[in-house]
Amino acid sequence: MPEAPSLYAHVPFCASRCSYCDFHTAAKSPQALHDSASTWLHAVDRHLQSHGRRFGDSGFNTVYLGGGTPSWLPVEILIKVLDVLGKSARAGGREPAEWTVEANPEDVTGELLNMLAGSGVDRLSVGVQSLEDEARRIAGRRGSARDTMKRLELIARGWSARWSADLMFGLPGQTPSGIARDALWLAGLGAGHVSLYELTLEPGTPLQAAAEAGTVRLADEDERADLYEAAAEVLVGAGYRRYEVSNWAIPGQESIHNEVYWAMGDWLAVGPSGVGNVASENGAFIRLENADDDGRYYDDPAGSVRESLVSGVDAMFETLLTALRTVRGLNVSSFENRFGIDACTVFGKLHEEFPELVQYDGISLKPTERGLDVLNVPLLAALTNAERFEKNSTTGNGVSA
Repeated sequence: MPEAPSLYAHVPFCASRCSYCDFHTAAKSPQALHDSASTWLHAVDRHLQSHGRRFGDSGFNTVYLGGGTPSWLPVEILIKVLDVLGKSARAGGREPAEWTVEANPEDVTGELLNMLAGSGVDRLSVGVQSLEDEARRIAGRRGSARDTMKRLELIARGWSARWSADLMFGLPGQTPSGIARDALWLAGLGAGHVSLYELTLEPGTPLQAAAEAGTVRLADEDERADLYEAAAEVLVGAGYRRYEVSNWAIPGQESIHNEVYWAMGDWLAVGPSGVGNVASENGAFIRLENADDDGRYYDDPAGSVRESLVSGVDAMFETLLTALRTVRGLNVSSFENRFGIDACTVFGKLHEEFPELVQYDGISLKPTERGLDVLNVPLLAALTNAERFEKNSTTGNGVSA
């Protein structure tokens, strides 16, 4: 059976918004959520049917239900969501290689876990962020550290499939000893995958406003490095392998869905603000950006999509950028097969210019451990070289892209 695209479904609802979050979500009370979620599901179903007519109805390689907070959906709506997604994913007799659902610990119950498993979900991605109460308070996370730990223990006891936990570093109120305890505790519970994200201060968020007003003190660069190193040391000692800039896994428990993104594979998206990516000719790909206006998306899901063609040097650079986020790196033969040109011709010999950051083993350009931390350095040089290559190509002084 040929490779199918993957599917991302975006849930634009949460119980409350975290102070650092700029995702497309809206806080909804349980009373207000039901009607909005029903409208959202109807639009998602229509969009899936449209995708099937255009791209073929042969199932999905992986499914990822994220947001937002899928676990905040009313149970009866979530059951319908999983049924709709499951039928699309299994079209043509296909069985997804991975099906992930994001959940907040505060929503986890034994009934939820049983329902997810019974629907075919085989991976949970759980938003933890921190188990230090001060950091949780400033971040606007629901629930105390103690309550969150109880729910995570329930997952450890009641969920037999794979699960991942998200941690952040750089949150106000975090300490190196605290984040080390968090990582050690999650490893001891059996989380096979840990995402370790650095806090990014996004414009317009409450945390950004508080930092500007001076009511919250953010960790400086050295303090962030201490937080990261404390967590990383624990993860290495517990047998995790850093396989992408922000992601660690016990070997064999890497996220199959996310690796589709990093390899610039094909994926479709449903739900407002979701973004899809489908290969086109000559290495180009079609970027499909769903409307981030809920009403416009609900009125006409497929018609509200903004399409653009990413081609030439732009497509090449995106392919390099995502590949160098991973320890697998950029396979130069695959790149040449895709674009008809050698990567070093476009980007320069990054492994010679930055040997401490990028290495070449005769098959792939790969970031070193240090390179994963400062990818902007070789990527900026690659972009400069690519722009020079493109200019020479258009003036007849180089190889055409």
